[in-house]
Amino acid sequence: MSSDAWKQVSRGEEAAVYGYGVLAAQFPAGPERNRAIDLATSHARARDRARAALAQADVDPESPAAFEIPFPMDGPVAARRLAALVESRLVDVYCRQIPDLEQSERRSFARMAAEASARSVSWGARPTAFPGGADPETLPSPSGTDGSAPGTPAPGPSGSSGPTPVTSPAAPSPGQGDGAVVQ
Repeated sequence: MSSDAWKQVSRGEEAAVYGYGVLAAQFPAGPERNRAIDLATSHARARDRARAALAQADVDPESPAAFEIPFPMDGPVAARRLAALVESRLVDVYCRQIPDLEQSERRSFARMAAEASARSVSWGARPTAFPGGADPETLPSPSGTDGSAPGTPAPGPSGSSGPTPVTSPAAPSPGQGDGAVVQ
C-alpha cells in the first residue's frame, strides 16, 4: 500500500482517538463511557499500526495535534452523535484506499470499513446501502440548534474528506466548542 494511503489511515485513526477522548467525558461513569474509552484504545492501536507502516517506509505521519468538533459537545446526545460521525468518516477513509490495495489488503480494509459502519449505526447513524460513498454527516442536531428540524441532515463540512486540523498547535480548552472532527 502507498505511503499516502497509510497517511490517510493514520490521520483518520488519530482523529478517531481524539474524538473519542473528547466524547467519552460527556458520558457519566458506566457502559457508554467504558465503550468510548475501549474504542479510543482500539483506534489508537489501529493508528499505531498505520504509523508503524509509515515508519517502515521512513515517512512522517504528519498528524495534527488537535481537530475541530463540528458542533457543541454538551452531553451524551452530542457525544453519541460525534461517535457516529467519527465512525462514519472512518468508513470513508478505509473505503477510499481499497482500489489501490492488493487482494489480501482489500479484504482487511473492507472488514475495517464494515466494522466502522456497524459501530456508526450502533451510535445512532442511519444505515446506508453503500457506506463510504457520501458525506457521512446525516445525523440531526441533538438540540435542533443548527436550525434544522429533527430528522433532517445537519450541516457537515463541505467537501471535507479528512479531519479538519485546528490551526493552533495547542489543543483547545474544554467547553470552547473546538476539538475533533474525525474522518
